[in-house]
Amino acid sequence: MSAQIAVPNRSDHREAVRPPSAPNGGPPVRPAAARVSFWLGVVAALLAAVVPFVVSDYDLFNLSRVAAVAIGVASLNLLTGFSGQVSLGQGAIFGIGGYAAMMSMRFIEMPAWAALLVAIAVGGVVGLVIGLPATRMGGFNLGLLTIVIAALFPVLLYRFSDFTGGQAGVTLSAPALPSPTEALTDAQWLYLVVLALLLATIAFLNRLVGRRTGRALSLIRAGRILAVSSGVDTHLVKLQLFVISSMIAAFGGAIFAFVLGLVVPESYPLIFSITILVASVVGGSRSWVGAILGAALVVYLPSITSSVIPGEASAYLAQLVFAVVLGVCVIVAPNGIAGGIRRLAIWMRRRSRARRSPRTAPTASPMPETTPDREEPR
Repeated sequence: MSAQIAVPNRSDHREAVRPPSAPNGGPPVRPAAARVSFWLGVVAALLAAVVPFVVSDYDLFNLSRVAAVAIGVASLNLLTGFSGQVSLGQGAIFGIGGYAAMMSMRFIEMPAWAALLVAIAVGGVVGLVIGLPATRMGGFNLGLLTIVIAALFPVLLYRFSDFTGGQAGVTLSAPALPSPTEALTDAQWLYLVVLALLLATIAFLNRLVGRRTGRALSLIRAGRILAVSSGVDTHLVKLQLFVISSMIAAFGGAIFAFVLGLVVPESYPLIFSITILVASVVGGSRSWVGAILGAALVVYLPSITSSVIPGEASAYLAQLVFAVVLGVCVIVAPNGIAGGIRRLAIWMRRRSRARRSPRTAPTASPMPETTPDREEPR
């Protein structure tokens, strides 16, 4: 995959378009703020790399699930937050990637890395088939088409049970990514691999939406007429992003299947696609950190609610809490949790600067001299 989408280079429109490097649609990032964000990211990555040596294997299992789901949410952020396309079928593509990888390893005996490439290729083909009509529909029609695909996916898994395994799904007799050394357990090694793949995916997506591609996406979000008048082929750019988003979603689905060790139709119902969309909105659809926050909510919220209300009622409680969090974010933090944290940090920085700046008393401006009105000659 190329990290650069071919768009025309029109210098006369550069000043009119907000730089895409501005997170959450805000003002351009200043060099000092960019350096702070970079070093914060480095520190966070180092802390995440230390985690497997201080927590249990069960905690690592949940964290690996968060990282895999975060890749799927990040693929939807690329589609929704940066190109303005609404898709409710991302969960189905996520599941297609999982089935493609697991079936490649189970029936063709491919190694895990080759199975990941198969999942990416299958996701690209599916994205191309869906994207050709979907990107021309746009808006509400695009959402209807993708939600139909999400609803049909588990039905097709049951319908072709001889091929997909039906209710039993596809399982592996051994871990997909076993530890190559006795110094690390399988859970520790899997977590480190998934973490590295998540960071690589975020780096790729961040580079993809930067520079010329970001300017084209800003024009598309501003309006189709403005984008076309600037020489941007809106259909081509949207199709390219739809295909790339599908490849990333299938990639995340394959990693998620490796973490679980199996794929079953019950893991990919229609509600799962809707949950990924809600996670994108709640975490922040224009933030890669927001994808991780949304994925953490998806993974940990059912566990929290099950500890409060045991049994089947915990699933309904989790959906209720998810809906409440979504409503609060839409009203209080339209840019999601990540956008709200960023706005709070900016407000605190401005308050700190205002306190450090010397307060000077306002000086009275001298009154202008006036001359008496003269009587106009009659």
